[in-house]
Amino acid sequence: MPGIAIALFFILGLVLSFVGYFWGLVQAFGQETLWGVLYLLVPFASLVFYIKNWSNKKIRKTFLIQCAGLLMLLLGGITTSVFYGKNFVKISDSGPNVEQGSNEQSPSSFPSDFNTSPSPYQELSPAFEPFPAAESSPASAAPVAAQKDDFKQSMKLGYIYYGQGDYQTALINFNRALQLRPGDAYAVKAVDNTKSAIVQSIVK
Repeated sequence: MPGIAIALFFILGLVLSFVGYFWGLVQAFGQETLWGVLYLLVPFASLVFYIKNWSNKKIRKTFLIQCAGLLMLLLGGITTSVFYGKNFVKISDSGPNVEQGSNEQSPSSFPSDFNTSPSPYQELSPAFEPFPAAESSPASAAPVAAQKDDFKQSMKLGYIYYGQGDYQTALINFNRALQLRPGDAYAVKAVDNTKSAIVQSIVK
C-alpha cells in the first residue's frame, strides 16, 4: 500500500508540473511571441515571465500549479528515500546470526568429519588426511566418491555403536572401514580401542 500511494503521489505531481508548464507556455506565446520563445528555450526565463506578470491571476495560478507539482515530486522523492531506505537497512541488517565460536572444534580423538563424542578409552590419533584428489575422468571419480562415503558411514556407525556399548557391532563397522581404506590411522586406532573395550568389558 505505501508503494502505491507514493507512486500516485509522483504521478499527480508530474501531471501538475506538465500541465502548469504547458499552460504557462501557451500564456507566454499569447502575450508575446518573444516571451514564448524565451520561455521554451532559455532557462529561468519562465520565472522572469511569472514575476513580471504576477498581477495577472491566470499567470499566477499557472505558476502555483507548477510549484504544487514540483513540491509533490520533491515530497514523493523524500518519502521514497526514507521509506525504502529503512527497509533496505532492515534487510541488510537481518541475516543468519552466526554465533561466535560455533566453528571452534572441540578436541576429539576421531576425525572432525564425524559428529560423535570420543570414548574414554580412545587416545589422540594423527590428523585425518583427506582422500587423494580424484582423477579428472568421471568414470574414476564416481567410485572414489562412493568409497569415501562408505568409509565415513562405516566409521560413523562404529562410533555410534561404541557409544552405546555395543562393541561387537562397532568392531564390525570399524573393520569394514579399515577394509575400504587399509592402513588408515583412525580406522586402525578405532579397531584397537574397540578390541581393548571388549577385553575390559569381559574382565569386568
